[in-house]
Amino acid sequence: MIDLFSPMGAVRALLPEIVLSAWALLVLLVVAWRHRTSADCRLAGWLSAAGVVASAAALVWLWGSGARSTGLDHMITLDWFRFGGAAVILFSAFATILVSIRYLDREGLVAPEYYPLVLLSTVGMLFLAGSADMIVLFLGLEVMSVGVYILAGYDRRNPASAEAALKYFLIGAFASGFLLYGIALAFGATGQTNLQLIGAQLATGPASLMARLGLALLIIGMAFKVAAVPFHMWAPDVYDGSPTPVTGFMATGVKVAAFIALSRVLIVSFPGFDQVWQPIIGALALVTMIAGNLIALAQKNIKRMLAYSSVAHAGYLLVALWPGTRLGAAAVLFYLLAYSLTTLAAFALLGSLGTGGERDVSFDDVAGLSRRRPWTALGLAICMLSLLGFPGTIGFIGKWTILEAVLAEGQYILPVVLVLTSLVSAGYYLPLIMSMYMKPEGERPAWKELVLAQPGAAIVFVTVAAVVVFGILPSGIVDASLRSAATLAQTVMPMAGR
Repeated sequence: MIDLFSPMGAVRALLPEIVLSAWALLVLLVVAWRHRTSADCRLAGWLSAAGVVASAAALVWLWGSGARSTGLDHMITLDWFRFGGAAVILFSAFATILVSIRYLDREGLVAPEYYPLVLLSTVGMLFLAGSADMIVLFLGLEVMSVGVYILAGYDRRNPASAEAALKYFLIGAFASGFLLYGIALAFGATGQTNLQLIGAQLATGPASLMARLGLALLIIGMAFKVAAVPFHMWAPDVYDGSPTPVTGFMATGVKVAAFIALSRVLIVSFPGFDQVWQPIIGALALVTMIAGNLIALAQKNIKRMLAYSSVAHAGYLLVALWPGTRLGAAAVLFYLLAYSLTTLAAFALLGSLGTGGERDVSFDDVAGLSRRRPWTALGLAICMLSLLGFPGTIGFIGKWTILEAVLAEGQYILPVVLVLTSLVSAGYYLPLIMSMYMKPEGERPAWKELVLAQPGAAIVFVTVAAVVVFGILPSGIVDASLRSAATLAQTVMPMAGR
């Protein structure tokens, strides 16, 4: 047991975040000393990757020690749900850094400050995923967002990158206003900011109008961050204009942190309000799945197609969140892992094609890729099949866990729409595979500029291999997700039996 009110207890509970923050400051010092050449930029990248490994080691130590907190009134959680989400976030950051090392070289972006921004954004994600208090949740969200705003506009020569940063900043600030006002109303209704104490306070009496309004504003604020329709307006343009490794980082790390936090807020703080928030989450899931997939069908640009695909997958995750049960929380965690592994590999492979952010790489540009770059084509094809939910991939197991969690609660509309929209997604995933394997080379094949050297190639190999291995042998990861979700359910009084 850790006493989070003692200095040493707080240090131990926050060890992964402290290690990563200190390492980011160390990398900043190195960058201030060496920042003029590509070699300096690569040095910052390797140092940053080492920092993520050190933070992951601290997380493994904390996780393996069986640390638990005393009492309810604390600011940070010490459950497996936090640890599982943090592990996915750290892997996302690690993969992004390694893929970026060669990418920045190729794009001529000699600006090693990129890597401390990735580290500091990751610190914000870790705080967001581990928050047990609304104040920590908001601080984590802002630390994460400020770094990602800058990363989105990091290619200063590219007007689309500047546009992405501006749109993300303006809409992100707007979303933060909703979230902060929701926190204020929740505090006004309960006199608490601690998530567990809010849940305990609301369980003792009828739902007040102030609490309902606070819940609604909290959902709106988080819906912006996860790019749920109709709060997704920023996502396609921001994903399209940002440097491709940053796009992968936003599509995975930001989404993981936001969904872990949203799951904790709904399940821990508002368990007795499930009749209020379930219809909202269900409606958001329906429109997000339908709109994301239908708009993705019209895209011919691969990067923009993946952006709308990310919106659709936010809808699938909202379906997993809808039950508010242990099975639902486990499905959220497992699907976040499945989606992150697949999306990191997909954007890493896309980042190896073309130049200038890969905004112009279309389906026709990868025609004949299987004959010239067979391993690249195979990796991209496996990623598309996993996003589709094809059997034998982790994406299929992820959607299966979602369906299992929702059907267990007697809900049939959301599972039917999930299956139908997954079938619709075949209309844009499979044509990409057909182009790589069945069409002749075009006039400007993207493979002519392909650069996928170490260490990005190693990350792609590991993630693609994990997509297949966990798709065939998923039992270990599924069981770990269930155990992690069980530690979240144990903190919830009214819903502990579910």
